[in-house]
Amino acid sequence: MLLYPALVIVAIITQIPFVFTVYLSFLNWNLTRPDLGRTFTGLGNYVLELSTAEFWTILLQTLAITAMALAMCCLIGLGLALLLNRDFFAKGLIQTLLVTPFFIMPVVTGLIWKNELFSPNFGIITWMVGLIGFDGFNPMAQQPLIMVSTMVAWQWEPLFMLVLLAGLQAIPEEEREAARLDGCNSFMVFRYIELPHLLPYYRMVILLGTIFILQVFGEIYVGTAGGPGTSSMNLQYLTYQEGLVGTQVGLASAIGVITLILTVIVLTSLLRIMNAVVKEA
Repeated sequence: MLLYPALVIVAIITQIPFVFTVYLSFLNWNLTRPDLGRTFTGLGNYVLELSTAEFWTILLQTLAITAMALAMCCLIGLGLALLLNRDFFAKGLIQTLLVTPFFIMPVVTGLIWKNELFSPNFGIITWMVGLIGFDGFNPMAQQPLIMVSTMVAWQWEPLFMLVLLAGLQAIPEEEREAARLDGCNSFMVFRYIELPHLLPYYRMVILLGTIFILQVFGEIYVGTAGGPGTSSMNLQYLTYQEGLVGTQVGLASAIGVITLILTVIVLTSLLRIMNAVVKEA
């Protein structure tokens, strides 16, 4: 009974806006034409969006950004976790520096990558690449989808690193010592002891990372503005374009509901795959 007040508050905060969004997705409502009012269209907004080739292209781009960012986070996070699990000079300082991207706002991340690092005029990395003879290096325009994925991975990699580091530190040292006494080298210790132990941690961090990465907006808005054209848009940015730029509240709400359904499907699929992998391990 003591939980009910908190559950009611959570339901009011989360479910009422969601139900209202679903209601708006059934309406044709243009904010710039109040004279037209709001008309009920049923599933018209969903049919309109799902029948366009642009929507499916952006849907695939959303999945591509999520997959590439997750892959980079998993690999880089694991490598840094293995590094920080050792003792070396200035370990605390280096760990603090590696965690720093997690606390930078997405808009600031976009500004750093767009202006400070990869600006074709005064970006640091662009200047360094130009020194070795590669002129016209502008990855934010040439490979926007990969750059958005890299920005997102740079921001969320500390979360993967910290969770995996906690998993490595939870392994009893006696298990590693016993494996070495049996003749295992470092790779075999990682393959047969550390990696199986990390799978439950991977399951948790991949699910959390998927939720956050599917909702990426700030990096795209500042870094590439969804361009060139629509080549780096995701569903969140499309929602912004339809709702705030195009003032089509119904279409934007429909995209939001579709994004929620997609998130649930992706999370359910990942959870089943990860559960199967953990059981086999």
